[in-house]
Amino acid sequence: MPETVERKPFKSIHIDIDKGICLLNGEALSMVSRCNLEFNNGKWSLLITRDELYSQEISKKN
Repeated sequence: MPETVERKPFKSIHIDIDKGICLLNGEALSMVSRCNLEFNNGKWSLLITRDELYSQEISKKN
């Protein structure tokens, strides 16, 4: 079943590498592996890709 991409308003992005800050619309971004910023026909758009990690915890049997 295909999923649709959720579209949210893009108001601002602030990146300060020295301070380790990355804010999107004033909120901290985390777990982002890729950002694609585009300007087309007078409009900005930003696509972010987030990583999700799934792991299995192995229980030790005594």
